[in-house]
Amino acid sequence: MSGPGTVLVERYRLEERLSGPDPLRGSLWRAVDVMAGDLPVAMRQLQLPAAKARFKGVWPQLQSLLHPQLPRCRELLEVDGDLWLLRDWQDGVSYDDLLRQKRFRAADVLTLLRQILPVLELLHGGGLVHGDVNPRHLMSRRSDGLPVLLDGGRLQRQGATEKTEGWGDLHDLGHTALMLLSGSASHEEGWPEGLELDSGFRQVLERLLSDQPEHSFGQASEVLQALESVVLPASEPDPDLTVAPRARRARDREQGAEGRLWPVVGALALSALVGSAIGWFVLKRTSPAAPALDRVVQQPAVSVPSAELDQRQQLFSRLRALQVNRGWFLQLVDASQRSARSLEDGAIRGVWTDLAEEWLPRIEQLPPTIRGRLGRLSNGDWEQPRVALVQQGIHPNVVEQLVSAGSKALLPEFMQGRKPAEPFRQLWIAAAMQSLDGVEIVRLKTRPQEPINTSLRIPAGGVRLVLVEVPEGDVLALGIDGTPFMQMLVFGSNGQVVVERGPLRVVRIAAEAGSPLQVLVTNEGVSSSAFTVSCQADPIDQ
Repeated sequence: MSGPGTVLVERYRLEERLSGPDPLRGSLWRAVDVMAGDLPVAMRQLQLPAAKARFKGVWPQLQSLLHPQLPRCRELLEVDGDLWLLRDWQDGVSYDDLLRQKRFRAADVLTLLRQILPVLELLHGGGLVHGDVNPRHLMSRRSDGLPVLLDGGRLQRQGATEKTEGWGDLHDLGHTALMLLSGSASHEEGWPEGLELDSGFRQVLERLLSDQPEHSFGQASEVLQALESVVLPASEPDPDLTVAPRARRARDREQGAEGRLWPVVGALALSALVGSAIGWFVLKRTSPAAPALDRVVQQPAVSVPSAELDQRQQLFSRLRALQVNRGWFLQLVDASQRSARSLEDGAIRGVWTDLAEEWLPRIEQLPPTIRGRLGRLSNGDWEQPRVALVQQGIHPNVVEQLVSAGSKALLPEFMQGRKPAEPFRQLWIAAAMQSLDGVEIVRLKTRPQEPINTSLRIPAGGVRLVLVEVPEGDVLALGIDGTPFMQMLVFGSNGQVVVERGPLRVVRIAAEAGSPLQVLVTNEGVSSSAFTVSCQADPIDQ
């Protein structure tokens, strides 16, 4: 018998039963994917033959539907006679819970309808009916505040000739809107007493609530069209739905920079220049002996602990073993630490050495043929692979982004995304040479209403480039799934960014983006991992 702690197919560990068991809907579990770093997933367990047959029939269609507000349906498993349905986990708050916490304004509900109706339109267009639209199965996603439509366990196919069966979902959506507006999850049929709305908005809701399909809306697109004419007075945004997600995103960006060396380097701005004096005293620069002795006579003697001298001797032994130009390396560390209060400050000498120790592991990542040329590299060294990629149809903006992704392991965070000045530019050029050498391009050609799924691997710290051809005038539904350490970025055919860099997710890309779309996927993890790409071209009128 399945319970918390059970591991299915040596991969998915059940954590908590969220609902059920129910004869028709089964049980819904929160689980984790142990092969993806305990990534949360949702799993529905079905035991009755009728329920299993129903979901086996609709699951392939659900897998082909890609929308940012519809959780991605993954694999279907059969274990010990039970059917398990796997989908992406959604982190957020159900509208059922929100209903207990706040009163929804008309503007909130109008926005919700306009945001969730395209999801129902996609579902109905795929021949499916949700069957249980209500506040429990609508979630406000924590990351962006968008509403997400969750599977309530009653999904089914529409009849072959009855395309109006989606009317029931629209009717339920109308009741959901009234629940939110009235502040009650158990309101009776009819218009809530005392609820006043703009006349246009009220007409749309009353038509949604009609018990006669012929008098209601037949399709979600008709509701969206009717709502276009509804204009509500401007009001201040609801802090519960908008400000909090933005604040969280700002906090996440700040936290994402923690634990790195380079914010510390920036904080060292309060120190004074250390370059030449420390360079002479400890690093034996090539200055003439007599003038150097004069300077020593004029200054107090500096006592350097023998342990520190040993540490620096080891540092320069590593430099020689790596065949790195010593003069350029001294400039690199000096440029990283431009300040020191006085030569006698042992803490400042320690900072210099610490920075040098931080740079060496980065430089060690480079191939010996590139390491030996640091200090002598020029723009011409990466021009040839850049031109070769452009000739293959890769936009120059994408090429530069490939270089930026490759330079992450070499350069501090504040220098990423641009060409830094010397001596740091040497590492940027080295990253360009390494990143563009042998770039593997995967090309996918989409056709209308024909989903494509493919799996690819990406090395640790690496980047993959996927070109997706889209028929002219079609919208592209694109979904990428992998580990939490991966990021995606999508460029249009003219090199414009059409999907900002962020976690792997499902997006819909307008026809104006052109073709081919150029998709970059980066892996910031410590091991090679697989990711999947799912895409489908949809005619613009779908």
